Amino acid sequence: MSKLLFSILAVSALSFADTVYIDNSMAAAEHSDTEEYEERVSVGPYVEFTNIKMSNVTYNYKVNNRKYDINIDNTYTYGAAGNLPFNNYIGFYMIAAYQYLGISYQDRNLDGAYKALAQMEEDYMGWDVPLDSGDIKGRHQMHTVLFQIGFDLGLPLYSSYDYQFMIKLFGFGGGIAGKTFFQDDSKFVAPPLYGYAYGFGLRMAFHKAVLSGGVRNSHEYFHAYFERKISETKDGDEFMLDFDNYFQPFVNLSIALF
Repeated sequence: MSKLLFSILAVSALSFADTVYIDNSMAAAEHSDTEEYEERVSVGPYVEFTNIKMSNVTYNYKVNNRKYDINIDNTYTYGAAGNLPFNNYIGFYMIAAYQYLGISYQDRNLDGAYKALAQMEEDYMGWDVPLDSGDIKGRHQMHTVLFQIGFDLGLPLYSSYDYQFMIKLFGFGGGIAGKTFFQDDSKFVAPPLYGYAYGFGLRMAFHKAVLSGGVRNSHEYFHAYFERKISETKDGDEFMLDFDNYFQPFVNLSIALF
C-alpha cells in the first residue's frame, strides 16, 4: 500500500513540474539597444582651486572714520557636493564648503593713526580705551562656511546602458549663502555672506562612480560693523568686502547612493 501511495505522489509531482512556467520578464536586461545610462543621486568630496585677486576686489574698510588698505590671501575651497538629477538633462545640486581668508589691514596714514590713538588714550586717561595699536595695523583670520544650491543643465555626449557609462557637458548656476567667523579678537561682528555662482564642466559616470570637473565664476559679498561703534555714525567703523572670482577650476568625485 505504501509503495502504491509513493508512486502516485511521484507521478503527480512530475506532472506538476512539467506545467511550471517561470516568468523572468522583470529581470534586469544584460543588453539593451534602446535604454540609456540613467544618472543617479550622488554625493562626494569637492575642491575648488580658488585664487582671490585684489584686482577683482571692491572693499571699504574704516575704523574711527579713517580709511584703510587691505590685502587678501586665501586657501582653496574644500567641501562636499551632491547632485539630484531629474533625468540626464536637468537636475539640482548642492555644495557645502569651507574656506579660509587671511586679511591684512593698515591705516592709510600710519603716523596720523598712531597720533590719533595717543590722543584717544589721553582722553580716556588710559581706561577702557576703545582702540589699540592692533586696530591700526594687523591681520584678520577669517573662516567662512559656504552653502550653494542651484540647478544644472546637461547634454549627454555618449551614454551606454550596456557599459553603464555616460559622459556629458553641463552648465550650472545657483545662489550662495554662508557665515563668517573671526579667529582673532576682532571688534567687527562676523557677518553673513551672500552671492551667486555659475559655470560649466564635464561629467563622467561609470556604474556608481561620478567624476565632474570644470570652471566656476562667483560673486560674494559681506558687510561687517563694529559691535561697539566709536565713530559718530555706524559707517565710520565698517568692513565691506565685495569680490568676484573668474574661471576657478573645480573637481568633484562622488558615488551614487543607489
